[in-house]
Amino acid sequence: MAVTDLGPLNDEIDALMGTLRAESRDIRVFFQVFATKLTAALPDVVEVEREGSVFARRRPVRRLTVRAGDDILEAEMTRDGLVCREIQVLNGLTDEIGFEAWLRLLAASLRQKARSTAEASAVLRALLT
Repeated sequence: MAVTDLGPLNDEIDALMGTLRAESRDIRVFFQVFATKLTAALPDVVEVEREGSVFARRRPVRRLTVRAGDDILEAEMTRDGLVCREIQVLNGLTDEIGFEAWLRLLAASLRQKARSTAEASAVLRALLT
């Protein structure tokens, strides 16, 4: 995909970000749905850790880890709410960041991926539906 073809993809990313912000009011429910969609769309770069034993009927997502280029984006549902981190692998730094910043980093990673592959467009469409 050429850089000049990114206009529609950027629109899709902006739409995704708006949808995520609107749906994030009930963060616990949103996190479960978002983790499921993201895992289905990007199975090679997303890892999910679930709560409870493998025999439990319901195993909610506890932690979502996304390999975003040279960094790792991690979101974890705790008793107090959602905790998001950016882990900079090259220099070993871990920063706790807000949910909005985490979403922006995820969107930037998808934009970068879109420059090298058409797969990102399909991922965005899957996340929007």
